[in-house]
Amino acid sequence: MLVCRQARIASRGKATTPQVRLAFQQGAHRRNSHGQKPGSSRFAGTRTMAALEDVVTMKDDRLDTSDRPYSDTAVYPAELDAEKFTEHWSVEFWKNFSSREALKDVLDEASPVSDRLRAFQETVTKALSSSSVLQSTEAAQYWAYHALRSGFFSVQAILGLSYARSAANRDSRSTDVLTRMEAIARNGWQGPLAEACMSYYQDYENIKEGRYTLPWDMVTTSHRQFNPLYIARKAAAFVTEATDTLRRREEGRVEDVWIKGFNIPDYFQNTFHYQTDGWMSSRSAQVYEASTETLFVGRQDAMQRTTLLLLSDYMRGKDASQIKGLEVACGTGRFATFVKDNYPTLDLTVTDLSPFYLQEARNNLKYWKRKRSPLLSLSGVDGNGVSFIQTPAEDLDIPSESMDVVYSVYLFHELPAESQEKAAAEMARVLKPGGMVVLTDSVQLGDRPSMDATLGNFGDFNEPFYRDYIERDLGALFESVGLVCDSKALNSTTKSLSFIKPSAEEDSNLPSEE
Repeated sequence: MLVCRQARIASRGKATTPQVRLAFQQGAHRRNSHGQKPGSSRFAGTRTMAALEDVVTMKDDRLDTSDRPYSDTAVYPAELDAEKFTEHWSVEFWKNFSSREALKDVLDEASPVSDRLRAFQETVTKALSSSSVLQSTEAAQYWAYHALRSGFFSVQAILGLSYARSAANRDSRSTDVLTRMEAIARNGWQGPLAEACMSYYQDYENIKEGRYTLPWDMVTTSHRQFNPLYIARKAAAFVTEATDTLRRREEGRVEDVWIKGFNIPDYFQNTFHYQTDGWMSSRSAQVYEASTETLFVGRQDAMQRTTLLLLSDYMRGKDASQIKGLEVACGTGRFATFVKDNYPTLDLTVTDLSPFYLQEARNNLKYWKRKRSPLLSLSGVDGNGVSFIQTPAEDLDIPSESMDVVYSVYLFHELPAESQEKAAAEMARVLKPGGMVVLTDSVQLGDRPSMDATLGNFGDFNEPFYRDYIERDLGALFESVGLVCDSKALNSTTKSLSFIKPSAEEDSNLPSEE
């Protein structure tokens, strides 16, 4: 049965973009006919962790931009999404956004310096106006915190590159990749930093609308992230890991995880991103967030909070203490702390295959409780209403129809197609009728047309299933297991999709495909 929501979409219509004073002009883009994408890299051997940032900066002169078929896909996933989901205004915004187009007057070297300075001043003025940074203490606090956040992770990236450069002087094989990464870092304000600003803009708009609260780590002044010693330890761990990761990438050396087990799927024994030990060590778990936030110059949290935007549609008007939630593949549990901070009494279960990441998740959630809700006394091993289960997404050790909400963040692009299908079926199985599933992951083809030419490059960083993922019709996948497509939102390089499990009565009224 093909479950579609055409009647609901027709009645509700597309979400319209609010009349906001955007900090940057939206740029228009062109692309080839369906299934055609410009560009293939002539330097596949030098792609690294910066591959996804290449997509954002669009500043790699070594890309061959000759037209070529990207795949046999006739229609891009984004176009299929438009037929099935109610789209948040962010979908249209990010589809058209290009930082280089927005800053073209500032970057135009043929223009007189006075004109470029004037364009820069106008851009900054528009940014300050649209962000409301000068209109409230809360806004000023938000923007000051996130400016410092992106500044810190940018500096950390530069320090990491400097250290890796020192190592490259002793190992010439790394020289080419480091030169490329340094070029990306120098042009960062044109790409990832501009993306970060717009990501924060959207994040704060959601907060102002009451969709979720201010980030708890921002408003908790005693948080360890403000401790210089803690910052130094995390930075040192990142620099060491980044140097080791880049060396393995240049050598093309994919290491096996150190631990084997009959219940560990083959794909999970891959050392994704060339990271040390893959997902199977405490070292990996403790450095992961620092590595990914450095990659995204601090905007990862804001992108992930798009999950909360869609969850808020379901949670509105409900008593969180009566809701049971499930996070599939929770990783370090950092995002789970944002969920708990918005819904402290929510009965939350988090799962992961890695016991090391589950331990890190437990540590992070215990820390959240100590800082934010020390008097909270709920179920769960630590009295914070959180339970931990080591179980694969394809075979969840959870009773059927026991969860009101199920969500997953950045999982599906690391699963082979067969595992995606099993995971989707399991998420549908454990969901109660009327419940919601939210899937958050990387953007796909057509979501950001300016990125289509190079989006697949991230697969070269030991992401073996990424190229297949960006072509997959996720709406059809979840429809095939009985769920109904609901809403879609984007934030920079992240997309979120929500699905509803119809009740028996609603299911009987849905049309079947002839």
